[in-house]
Amino acid sequence: MKLFEAVKQYFEKKTSTIETPDNHCPNCWGRQEYEGKFLEALHQEKVDLNNLDDKQGWIQAYATKHFEGIQSEEKDNQVVCSMCKVSYK
Repeated sequence: MKLFEAVKQYFEKKTSTIETPDNHCPNCWGRQEYEGKFLEALHQEKVDLNNLDDKQGWIQAYATKHFEGIQSEEKDNQVVCSMCKVSYK
C-alpha cells in the first residue's frame, strides 16, 4: 500500500490508525503515527476527505521528507529496517 492510499483509507474509514505502507518498517511507522507526528501534520495542514486529492502533492512531499528513511530492505531472507535495524522474517 502506498502512503497516499494509507492516508486516504484513514479518512474514508474514520479510524485512528493507518495501515503500514508497503516496504516501510512497521516499528518506525508506528512511532511516526502513534506519537502523532504524521496525524498532527495532516490536521495542521487541514487535510480532510473533501480536499484529499488537492493535498496529494503536500502528502507526497511530507512522505519524501519524513518517511523515505524508514523503508525496509531484504537481507539474508529477512526484511531489515535501515533506520532502527529491526529485522522481520
